[in-house]
Amino acid sequence: MIKGVGIDLIEVERVANVLERRRRRFLKRVFTPREIEECGQAVHRLAGRFAAKEALLKALGTGLRGLKWRDIEVNNNELGAPYFHFSEQLALYLQEAGVKRTHLTISHSKNYAVAQVILEG
Repeated sequence: MIKGVGIDLIEVERVANVLERRRRRFLKRVFTPREIEECGQAVHRLAGRFAAKEALLKALGTGLRGLKWRDIEVNNNELGAPYFHFSEQLALYLQEAGVKRTHLTISHSKNYAVAQVILEG
């Protein structure tokens, strides 16, 4: 059963502008050390991960309430497919909400990054 669906579209330039003005603060607040290491200087990859986190929050229908951006980590498997890794707090919340599986897809172009999340129960 589908528990939630979320999608987010973001302009890559918007993320680039935030990085230009508040790089250290933005990275530390939104991304885990692993995400920062994996993305390096690739703004489109950071934008894709940000869109994925936004899409998850939309699928949950809760916003960040009681959570931090870094409770949501986006990684890639050996084939390059994105997947989520959650903090213990968020994993427990998802379990209590009856979410058994998350599906994530991310795509980006020069100008935009988009992510879609499906929560399955």
